[in-house]
Amino acid sequence: MTFDDLKMKPRKDQPDQKLNGEKAKGLHFLSSPWWCPAAITLGILCTGLLVTIIMLGMKLFQVSDLLQQHQANLTHQETILEGQILAQQQAENASQKSQKELKEMIETLAWKLDEKSKKQMELHQQNLNLQEALKKVENFSEFHPGSNLPFQFPVLDGIVTEETQVLMVLGGWLSFDVPLI
Repeated sequence: MTFDDLKMKPRKDQPDQKLNGEKAKGLHFLSSPWWCPAAITLGILCTGLLVTIIMLGMKLFQVSDLLQQHQANLTHQETILEGQILAQQQAENASQKSQKELKEMIETLAWKLDEKSKKQMELHQQNLNLQEALKKVENFSEFHPGSNLPFQFPVLDGIVTEETQVLMVLGGWLSFDVPLI
């Protein structure tokens, strides 16, 4: 039943109406002059509320999309940051490894230098001893004070016998049957 159906019916056809002249208890507000503007106002308010709800829903979806975009952006930035941190850690590890290798190389070179220095010191000491022996030989290139043989070397005293010394002075060869002291 529509509004037009209710309006067109005569009042006496309405079932709620009493025959003794009393007002009907049913849909009597439809005949009121304030009903139409009130219905229009309520319709406008409901339409406004519906439009507001739709707009708020759209804003809510926009905010939700923005939050998802920000979350994706933050996740992307976290991934980039983790990659940078990992690269930095790898660079630090490589640097520490190269520093360790460099330290080992320096220690090896220092040890080799120390060994060579010791060897050089030994050679220097031998050189000094040899120079000292040469000076002694220069000083004693004359006759040996304890012998009548010329060109005797005091360095060899006690090592070579007099017979061998005679052979050495005269340019002779030592034989293996000559006894050494």
